Amino acid sequence: MKVLNIEYPTTLDKIEDITNDNIDLFVTLDDGYTYTLVVSTLKNIGTLMGDRGYSEPGWPQQLIIVEKLTEELIKKAVEAYAEDSEGRYLKVSYLTTSIEIEEMNQALERIRKMYSDDED
Repeated sequence: MKVLNIEYPTTLDKIEDITNDNIDLFVTLDDGYTYTLVVSTLKNIGTLMGDRGYSEPGWPQQLIIVEKLTEELIKKAVEAYAEDSEGRYLKVSYLTTSIEIEEMNQALERIRKMYSDDED
């Protein structure tokens, strides 16, 4: 998939520490959809984990990780996600916050049946 447009709801110049923050993006691909994604720095992941020592459920699956929040690195990372396996991981990143649990359970059931039918 090809990236047609990347929009920043918050501009990069508003970020105080580009090595320790995260930012939302709206990414439009050539499939016509616009995906909401989160790009984070590795340092920011450590900050968000805090004293717990582990991530809270849900948020790491939606992150695209970069060393620092610059337009160049963000563009490279988003394009890599879009081009790999027809955008599979970019779409999974988006779906982690968009898909309803019932839809997820139905998809898992279809996969389970597919593999159990293969064993027969």
